[in-house]
Order: sequence, then C-alpha cells, then structure tokens
Amino acid sequence: MDALHRIVAIVMHPNAEWDRVAGEGMSIGMLLRRFIVPLALLAPISTYIGIRFFNVDWDVDMGFLVPAKNAFATATTTFFAVVASVFALAGIFVLIAPLYGSSRDYRVALKVATFGAVPTMLAGALLVLPVMALVGLVGLSHSLYLYWLGARKVLQVAPADQAEFIGIAIVLLMAVSTLGGAALSSLGIL
Repeated sequence: MDALHRIVAIVMHPNAEWDRVAGEGMSIGMLLRRFIVPLALLAPISTYIGIRFFNVDWDVDMGFLVPAKNAFATATTTFFAVVASVFALAGIFVLIAPLYGSSRDYRVALKVATFGAVPTMLAGALLVLPVMALVGLVGLSHSLYLYWLGARKVLQVAPADQAEFIGIAIVLLMAVSTLGGAALSSLGIL
C-alpha cells in the first residue's frame, strides 16, 4: 500500500486500517524509510522555518523560545527526539506486553508505535508558529486513540486492558524521555 494512502487511512478510518496493518508483514527498515523518517521531518522543518523566517523580532511572550541562531540545532534535536520516541515507545510496548498477554515482538510493537504517532507527527507540520502547538493536542488525543485501537488489534491486548496498557506505556515513555533528556543535557549534548 502506498505510504500516503496508509497515513490518510489510519487517521480517517483507523478501525479498518488497523486490521490491514495487523495482517501485513512490515520490516523495521520499511517502517523507518516510508513512515517514521518522513513524518518525523515535518516538525523540525516547520520549526526551523518558523524560527528563521517568522521570528524576526524575537518576542519572549509570543515568539519561539529559541533564538534564530540556534534554529538548525533545534530542528536537528527535534528530529532525533521524535524518531527516538517512536522506537522507545515500541520498546516499552515489548517490555510490558507479557503483563497483558501479548507477545514480545519488536517489529509488531514498532508498527503500533509508528502508526499510532501519525496524527501527532502530522500536527508537527503546523509548528511554523508556536501557537499552533495547540493543534498538537488534537493530534495527541487522536494518537492516544490510535494506540488504544492498535494495542487490541495488532498487539492482541485484551479489550479490558487496553487503556491501562497504553496509559502505563505513555507514562513510561515520559519518564524515559525526561531521564534521557536530562542525561544528554548533563553531558552537554543538548
């Protein structure tokens, strides 16, 4: 299936699309090349454009919190953070899967992490202006719903456990992201 059609279908018709995703064998490389990298580039490119071109008069209250001279570093960091978050969430799914009667298959978990993140990554395209981050909340809400559906349809988590499975995974992802960011910052990398 064409990547663009898959992206539209997972957002607009998630129930049917998760059934198709569950039956397909996708390699990690294919997920990375066709979905993760292209979608992860949306937020950094938009942020870079916003910082460089729409942030001429840097305003602490209304502008980006990053000076224009740091635009490329910010975009690069954003890209790697998005990609790392998708892979980390898949790892968390694999880690907690046996607790919910699911198997430990990283490739399958990566499918759920990738396609569940589509609305949030698409919302990243609107980050040309900082206020558009509010649209990201809509994308995040839809992503949580997609993770919830994907947990049952692809990871085979029992319907009664779906919300708990996703809730625990997201809390663990926040902890990993916070600790990883703090570690990289203390090393002077961020």
